[in-house]
Amino acid sequence: MTRLPPIATADEIIDRAFRRAGKEQARRSTSRARKKITAARQVIDATLQQYVKAFPSFDQLHPFHREVLDAAVGIDRLRQALGGIDWARKKCRQIAQEARRRVREGSEEEAVSAAYGRMSSVVHRVDEHLRFLKEARYVINAMPTIDAQAPTVAIAGHPNVGKSSLLRRLSAARPAVAPYPFTTTGIELGHFTVERKYVQHQIQIVEAPGLLDRPLTQKNPVERQALAALYHLADVVVFMLDPTQQCGFTLEAQEHLLEGLKKDLDVAFIEVENKADLLQRDNSRLKISCQSGAGLEALKEKIVETVGV
Repeated sequence: MTRLPPIATADEIIDRAFRRAGKEQARRSTSRARKKITAARQVIDATLQQYVKAFPSFDQLHPFHREVLDAAVGIDRLRQALGGIDWARKKCRQIAQEARRRVREGSEEEAVSAAYGRMSSVVHRVDEHLRFLKEARYVINAMPTIDAQAPTVAIAGHPNVGKSSLLRRLSAARPAVAPYPFTTTGIELGHFTVERKYVQHQIQIVEAPGLLDRPLTQKNPVERQALAALYHLADVVVFMLDPTQQCGFTLEAQEHLLEGLKKDLDVAFIEVENKADLLQRDNSRLKISCQSGAGLEALKEKIVETVGV
């Protein structure tokens, strides 16, 4: 995802434009008036155009990035804000053209004053859009850099089954972990490297936030981010279960979520039961303990084998 530049408020843009215009000098008052109008328009035009161009083309985004952006910020709201800002840019250009014609007709100071007032009014009309983009920028720039083309493993499961702990064990990532549900507030990212025939292969690991077994229309933005990761990014899903049920969800609920995802996703699944240091059931699933580290090397080998590097 593109790193976005700082977004100024309407007052900041207008102040910058008029200060720049005030520095214009010319031999004749007519030329100076026209230069002041042009300078103010140029600052506004360049600033607003930078914002419009800085945001990615939503239609060209990878489906994963598009879904995550929609969940985190709202693509329709972004489109509305960027459209309003582009309108303001074009409107200020039109105002400047009209004002320059008035200067040629002899109304110099009046034309400058009127142009300043009208451009200021137009930019302030989109101040709400500018402030929204300012907040959206913080959210977008805070998103982890995810390579949508890299071999990717998604860690999924109900909240508090140990996903963050597994990510920390498998990679260099250090997500914050706390012993209560819904501690993961976004998509966490890690990597590990495996060597095959003297070639280093990097495998990307994405921790999907805790999923709840309920319809999409009832899912919150964090859950929608998790689904975006699973539907559009994962080559392999490591689905974690907590057989001790200390996570707060019954085994029946965990199994039901697993079966639902397996029906929806056309990817390989590796089923893992965590907390093997506390309880090991007799079945074919991999048994691991994020607490002790037991079974993690076997899981990593299974991931490498399934990804096919």
